[in-house]
Amino acid sequence: MSHKFDEASGCLTAAVRQNLELIDRNVKKSVWEIRLRAGSPVMLFGSDGLQFVSGGGELRKTAPAGCRVVTRHELEAVFSKLCDYSIHSHEDDIRNGFISVEGGHRAGICGTAVTDNGIIRGIRNISSINLRIARENPAAASEICSRLFYKGLCGVIVAGAPSTGKTTMLRDLARRLSGGLTGRAYKTALIDERGEMAASRYGSPSFDVGFSDVFTGYPKGEAIISALRSMSPEMVICDEVSKTDEVDAIRQGFNSGVSFAVSVHASCIADIVKRPVARELVCSGAFEYIVMLSSPGAPCRIEKIYRTDELYNEIRGGNSDSSRVFPDGDKEDRFIGGKSKTA
Repeated sequence: MSHKFDEASGCLTAAVRQNLELIDRNVKKSVWEIRLRAGSPVMLFGSDGLQFVSGGGELRKTAPAGCRVVTRHELEAVFSKLCDYSIHSHEDDIRNGFISVEGGHRAGICGTAVTDNGIIRGIRNISSINLRIARENPAAASEICSRLFYKGLCGVIVAGAPSTGKTTMLRDLARRLSGGLTGRAYKTALIDERGEMAASRYGSPSFDVGFSDVFTGYPKGEAIISALRSMSPEMVICDEVSKTDEVDAIRQGFNSGVSFAVSVHASCIADIVKRPVARELVCSGAFEYIVMLSSPGAPCRIEKIYRTDELYNEIRGGNSDSSRVFPDGDKEDRFIGGKSKTA
């Protein structure tokens, strides 16, 4: 998968990427982010943590003495290239703090906010850029499909910290469900608000999402309603649910007989109990399982699968049987109040 690193770094200017081209191909496969900061060396984040890039393309845990740093002028040039030299056409994305680029990669932008009556209108004086490398993993959803979807569709929340593979897993789930790889093909709508799940260019996905109907750039809540009205989906898949209106749209779809698979940010199951929107999802009735991914360093690796009815009882302050039996017959631990109790 080193070609994805090269594809992402190709979005940078020649001056900035010159040392990146010297990095060993095997090392490139384990890199998830290319991080640029004005006045600092180029840094990479991946399975070996945060590392600095030396002049010869070698990676160091600490900044090499005398290494080349990214100038503010170079950072502005990278920003302009990421916008295809048309900042105006990317204003909406920039206000949200990121730019989606060809190949499904996403550049996070950090700088000084330009505000008007408390509303962010743009970003100036760019100080940092974090280019996240999008990757495909054709086995990412194999385990949840065999364990949770072997009898048909169900509602699933995929939870994890950043860089744990939530988007990659949902992308592969869309491919499998829409392509009939779980026993039959399902009408699947893929809500791709940020353009990184399917990475569509001129209406054609750059990633393999099977035969999904892809809604690109729509706000998630509006996209879900539009899908319900126009595409009669059996399954709707969307990334990073974080707003109440999105939960309301999911409720509406669930009440119409549609199943959902979504992701949320959570470093542990306790985060889901504490965070309002995640709690709303659990209590919506639309989801039967929560798939908790392990910490960064092993993308798409499942730490544990929880039943939402157990967590619902915990949120509501009730008591329930601590045992939890899954389709393959395995019993999972019950998570209570920040501690794991074995059934």
